[in-house]
Amino acid sequence: MNRLRFVVAAFCLMSVAAFAQCEKGPKFEHTEEDGMGTGLALGRINVSSIDVQPEGTVLASSVVRFSDNPLYSSPDNILWVCDISDKNNIFEIIATNGDDRYGGYWDMGQASGNPNVYGTLFKKVGVRLTHLNSGTVFTRNYQRIPMTRYAVSDDGKKIYIRVKDFSPIRAEAIRLSADVPTNTGAGTWCGAPVSSGSYSCNQPNGYVSFCSPGSKNNDAYCDSGDSATSYTGWGYDNWMALNMGTAPVSTLTTIATCVAKNVTPVVVFPSISRTELESGKAAQANFSVTVRCENTAVGGVAQNQTALGLQVPYESFLAAQTLGLVNSSGGVSHLLSENYGQTGMARGVGIQIANASDGIVRQFLGWDRCTTTSCATGNSGGWYPVNVGATRIAGSGNTQDYLINFNASLVRLPDEAIAAGKVDARAYVWVKVQ
Repeated sequence: MNRLRFVVAAFCLMSVAAFAQCEKGPKFEHTEEDGMGTGLALGRINVSSIDVQPEGTVLASSVVRFSDNPLYSSPDNILWVCDISDKNNIFEIIATNGDDRYGGYWDMGQASGNPNVYGTLFKKVGVRLTHLNSGTVFTRNYQRIPMTRYAVSDDGKKIYIRVKDFSPIRAEAIRLSADVPTNTGAGTWCGAPVSSGSYSCNQPNGYVSFCSPGSKNNDAYCDSGDSATSYTGWGYDNWMALNMGTAPVSTLTTIATCVAKNVTPVVVFPSISRTELESGKAAQANFSVTVRCENTAVGGVAQNQTALGLQVPYESFLAAQTLGLVNSSGGVSHLLSENYGQTGMARGVGIQIANASDGIVRQFLGWDRCTTTSCATGNSGGWYPVNVGATRIAGSGNTQDYLINFNASLVRLPDEAIAAGKVDARAYVWVKVQ
């Protein structure tokens, strides 16, 4: 019986693939070649001593959408067209650029317990890429993820795969303790690794492609195996590249700085009624952040100074945009609950923070993309000098530890009706050289 079921399942799968009708669409653009990919926009990456940046420290983070690539004139451009019968036979495929030494061949974090962090041209810096819709982390081996976002033609017969239907990708620059080996592994077209300056390697760090088994003329070819040795889909122009070396290009510096060591893990607000919130009252709670600084680090928001900011999750940022809570500098006025607007979650309320030393309400960091000239900076962008309100609590040798206290307030959102429910939010603490 098991044998019969296996044969039938295999026959059905092959039948669907044999009649797949996916082909390239009217607005298809090939963006797989060197220099054509979507820039990771990681901005300035600063590497300091291992005392403040142990291996695995996240040095920079961004969220990349393929609509950010100027080669696509619109996020609504139709890249592939499929028959409606293909709706269960369409996938995104993700992988690092495994055939390049600095593009995704070496998993440099594996040995230290930080897997899937791949070496780059920057010394002591690796990159981890994550497919946000599924949470799948890029590896050298191709991974197939069902595609559930697409448009359907008016007559219901066709599926349109648009630029905006592909998942956003989170890119993270990660501190490593070793450099990419220069005399073994995959080939390289980018020379020796560098310890400062702009990212001059035009080799992609990863790829996303559209896959439908049995597509016309291999227009949606499905790669499999190890990207170090298997890359047929590249020849069919099916891949979309992701690249640190594509504008806005990342830069590397080595300046004394600080790092967040500890933060209050859970902040609990007391219960508060809708009537109290509508009258202008707030539920309040406190939390603290401990930072470790090198002795020569300088706090501030000017160039080469170290600043601290609290960042909202990406999904919270998108919700804040729809409510008009994001300013022109990319700062976010209120932290929203996860799954804001869904059943059981409170609506019309958000969280504000202030440094306990001055009581001034701060902006949160958002997820606006770096431009070719700058990333979000200054107080309006959510950055504040790391030393404001900091009290020294310990120190030895070249580093000092400081405690910073904050006040958090659950308040009514401007121009929004309040609905009772649960509030469950999170934020990320960043300490970074500007």
